[in-house]
Amino acid sequence: MAGIFGVYKKDKGVDLDVTIEAMIRSMDSKNKLKVDKYRDDELGIGIGRVSLGIFNQVDQPVKEEEENYLLIFHGELYGDTTASNTPQYILKKYIKEGDRCFADLCGIFHLAIYDKKLGKLKLVIDKFGLQPLYYSIVSGSLIFGGEVKALLEDKRVNRTPDYRAFADFLRYGHILGEKTLFTNIKTLASGSVLTFDLSTGDSTINKYWDLRNCFVEGGNYDYKASVDKVVSLLIKSIRDRLSNKESIGLSLSGGLDSRGILAGCGEDAHGIRTYTLGLAGCGDEKLAQMMSQLSGTNHEFIELGQEYGQNFEKMAKDMIFLSDGMYHPHESTEMAALEYFKRAGFKILLRGHGGETAKAALAYPVMVAPEVYTFTGKKDILNFIFNNTNLVIRDIDSSKLFKDTFYEIMKESPRKSLEESCGVISDILAPADVCIYYYINEYIRRQVIASLEIFRTQVEIRLPYIDETYMHALLKLPVKLRNSGEIHFELIKRCMPGLIKIPNSNTGAPLDAGRIRLYFTDKFHSIMKKLSITGFRHYTEFQKWHREGFRKSSHEIIFSDKTAARGLYNMDYLEFVFNQHVKGEKNYGHILGTIVGIELWYRTFVD
Repeated sequence: MAGIFGVYKKDKGVDLDVTIEAMIRSMDSKNKLKVDKYRDDELGIGIGRVSLGIFNQVDQPVKEEEENYLLIFHGELYGDTTASNTPQYILKKYIKEGDRCFADLCGIFHLAIYDKKLGKLKLVIDKFGLQPLYYSIVSGSLIFGGEVKALLEDKRVNRTPDYRAFADFLRYGHILGEKTLFTNIKTLASGSVLTFDLSTGDSTINKYWDLRNCFVEGGNYDYKASVDKVVSLLIKSIRDRLSNKESIGLSLSGGLDSRGILAGCGEDAHGIRTYTLGLAGCGDEKLAQMMSQLSGTNHEFIELGQEYGQNFEKMAKDMIFLSDGMYHPHESTEMAALEYFKRAGFKILLRGHGGETAKAALAYPVMVAPEVYTFTGKKDILNFIFNNTNLVIRDIDSSKLFKDTFYEIMKESPRKSLEESCGVISDILAPADVCIYYYINEYIRRQVIASLEIFRTQVEIRLPYIDETYMHALLKLPVKLRNSGEIHFELIKRCMPGLIKIPNSNTGAPLDAGRIRLYFTDKFHSIMKKLSITGFRHYTEFQKWHREGFRKSSHEIIFSDKTAARGLYNMDYLEFVFNQHVKGEKNYGHILGTIVGIELWYRTFVD
């Protein structure tokens, strides 16, 4: 998988080259990617980059003339059309401005700088943490990389599991904060600089940018703010991400987010490659085709046939390996998309993630319900988020499912993780905005990005809805103006009004439907979807797959001697949960997929 990597070894007697080459092999196991590398045996420093060769094709690291500074960069910046050599542009800014320069960088990236004058290594990640960068500090040495498995190639990095991360997974469906599944490997916090002193082994982490600054304090919204301006900024964000149009693809569904991107492309949408993935006869298939015909895209439907998922164990293992165990096989369409990308005619993928920042009432899993506006204190909103993000355990009795030792962790750790994430911000922002903060900083950064890391083995990713300038303007608006698609509607009306009449796959109604029509259409559409009628059915059948196609493999993994020996679960009660799901009495696909994922992570990275 693409990204930077590096190591500083305090013990100069350790073979630096062996570690670097092992890290490269872990990130480029098929020896097909572009590799840049640099090492200084005298200093004990090795850094490099593995890339798809799409962005920043210049050889790295870049240096200034006297070689007092080295920079290795992965990703891309937006809005700077003058910088033909992005890494060199950043290095010049750093030499002139120091760490202050990072606040001017807008894009998806991570980078490392060796500052010889200061005797320090610096690791930097983009403002929203969309290009993960992992690190471990062991015995005065620093090891870092764009994926966890690269760090494990340094034998000093131990493989002790972090049970707090397990607890997060088993409640939220993803990890919160900067934890990984290993105790001594962390992910660098969004908008941060880690500075490592080579002489002392000391490190500091400082924020050069903070997501909270996109919000207004205490709900003091600008009631005179212009929706038109917000829409214009969103259009600019979309079009800033249309460079290299011939290499761009768009994942197109029947909902609002991808539709909004399509509209924002304007005339440039003509000829762009779009695709939809799902079961034959799903609602998205029909609606996406209608949108493609209207906009002139080059569209393809990727059918999930009966054969998909038949080898569930291999598919699940591949997902765990590619995501470093941080995306689990619950909703399992990523591998089908990955196979498609291998033959698709694009190398840069536009995705609609983050669109819910302008749809507060639909921002899964923290949809802002009417009750949120009645909350008066920190405790209310944290309880609301804690309860609504219980996606995995749900109504299962944790005291019966987990062994006593792990149950004690489950009782305390997930709540503590939420307090660490949102405790301070909940004293500053209005309750509705605390939900959106969680959605961006935790759900997007730790769950969505984990799934996109799988895609990044084949394509680069652009996310138009996650843009600093747009968000600054958007989040000043009262929530009622960014509640259920108002911004999307105005964008589509301005740029591609024909899309308004194409029904929304979530409601079955056109975007301009009145309340009465929307109410009845939504009810009818829900019934037709539940009956799996052609043209209305859901794009996948997750629960059916878990009860039928995945059943045998899941059972073998979950009830193996290895899983039992982990000491996490009471196997008799787990058998009860499994049987309830298989019989259709309960929907426990998420927790069963998570348990499978944790076990396969053990087998892949620990055993």
